[in-house]
Amino acid sequence: MSQPLSQRLFASITLALISVGFPSFAEAGDDVSGDAALRELVQEALQARSELAQLTAQARAAQARVPQAEAWPEPMLQVGVQNDSFKRWQVGTMETSWVSFMASQTFPFPGKLGLRGEIAQSEVRTSELAVERVRLSTIAEVRRGYLSLQLIRERSVLLERLIKLSGRVVEVARLRSLSGMGSQSEVLRAQVELSRVTQRGHLLAADEALQVQRLNQLRRKPLDTAIETGSPLSSLSMPELLSEERALELGRQRSPELLRAQVGSTRAQSSAALARRSYFPDVSVSAGVMLRGRLEPMWALNVGVPLPVFAGIRQARAVEEASAQGEAALRDTEAVEQQLVLRAHQRAASMKALRAVWRSYQDGLLVQAAAAAESTMSQYAAGQAQFAAVLEANALSIAETEASLEVLASAWRLVIAQDELSPGAADDSRRVGASTPSPSPSPGM
Repeated sequence: MSQPLSQRLFASITLALISVGFPSFAEAGDDVSGDAALRELVQEALQARSELAQLTAQARAAQARVPQAEAWPEPMLQVGVQNDSFKRWQVGTMETSWVSFMASQTFPFPGKLGLRGEIAQSEVRTSELAVERVRLSTIAEVRRGYLSLQLIRERSVLLERLIKLSGRVVEVARLRSLSGMGSQSEVLRAQVELSRVTQRGHLLAADEALQVQRLNQLRRKPLDTAIETGSPLSSLSMPELLSEERALELGRQRSPELLRAQVGSTRAQSSAALARRSYFPDVSVSAGVMLRGRLEPMWALNVGVPLPVFAGIRQARAVEEASAQGEAALRDTEAVEQQLVLRAHQRAASMKALRAVWRSYQDGLLVQAAAAAESTMSQYAAGQAQFAAVLEANALSIAETEASLEVLASAWRLVIAQDELSPGAADDSRRVGASTPSPSPSPGM
């Protein structure tokens, strides 16, 4: 009777394995352009980011300072009285007594106002780049959080499959025990394994709740607000990065850090030019009329310039300060550019390794792991394999599938990092992808 029973067990286990299945990404589809759920999360996060609103207001304030820096000094109007006596009013009687009206205006040396405007405009550009950096970082943070949520939910799906598979192992072990092919200890051990696997579900549920809370915090929603993920992670294809040369080119054109360093260099040059021009004095011109009552009125015209008595303390030190700031800005620019080169090289090297691992999964590693689990289960049902081998094979198959998901997620994290450091890289990738068969567009961009 044991032989027919084992045959029935073999058939039931085979059908169970077919119904449960082991995921494979050999036929995974590309990500659709612009995940609607992710796009909505990004927009909400950008609107809710207080720091972004603060920096935007600061940029407006900096823009309002530009015309102030370029404006001429305010003219001055003076009204005065000169009287030759403390006892009685002498205007109209004494020649040196009068009521005066004076107007004066300071004329800046040519070029000074323009340089001050350039310095103020540099501050505007710096503020705008700060806004852009926070905007890009917010988008990247939401995309990473969304990707992590997708990965957690894929792991939950895998865990459900493992729980179903472990439940079937319990049934097989019970049937083997009843038929005399196995022992009660195998049943107990299968039940322990099922309980252990089920426990992992609680941890994944907690991880999912934490990730949802992080995303809700970014968009200033109640922390327990549900978040739907549009497409599963397993539906994405392996992304492609831009070449190191193209990524570096985009970084040099659009990286907020590099542009900020370049603006600092430009500002230092304008400050140095203004400091050198400060040796040339501004000219103050004043004119006035003195009314003397019945006597003929008088007029006065004055021209004045400041004397650079303290040029060694003020102007010379200002030139030295601007020169030092220019050197610091130049070194900052070099450091940022070196960092961009390093990051582009590191991303390319990491993506090369990830693609090699991904190819190994696609070339049959996942299928082989699933087949090994199926074969081991069949042998166990027929009494030709140990119970421990079944547990190991099942765990290995699920673990390899989970590892392949992590490889895919790591590749997309590199894409997000590329977009964060080289703004516009995602759009450029789409243009490249239009002429090649495999690239997939960055989600939400």
